[in-house]
Amino acid sequence: MKPFSMEPVLRYRQQLEDEARQKLFAALKKEEDIQTELRHTTDTLSALYADLTLERTRGTTVDRLLLFENRIVINQEQIDRLEGDLAKQKKVVERRRRHLLQTSKDKKALEKLKERQNLSYKKYKDKKEAAMLDEIAILRHGR
Repeated sequence: MKPFSMEPVLRYRQQLEDEARQKLFAALKKEEDIQTELRHTTDTLSALYADLTLERTRGTTVDRLLLFENRIVINQEQIDRLEGDLAKQKKVVERRRRHLLQTSKDKKALEKLKERQNLSYKKYKDKKEAAMLDEIAILRHGR
């Protein structure tokens, strides 16, 4: 028996877990940024609709109404694009979350192996020590 000899592998698994965690946090940050931009664009669209309604009640030129309509269309397209980006990013986040979970499981399995191997080695050493102490006691008793 010998103590745990796969320490480099355990360190490598820890590095993989840390890297997976960092990638997950980066993906979550990007998802949050997209959500923030989507909220901002939605608020802008609501404000445009409110301004358009106000312009219509006041009475304005056709050119001005067309500008509002064009801007509203652009905002709606941007919202559609952002919603698509958000859906893709949620999939990325979920994939990275599963990857982190798997790397954590792999590292935990190796840590448990290390604990079992070290415990087994300690029992082996204790047994050897007890046998040596018994032999010393027998030799002293024989004198």
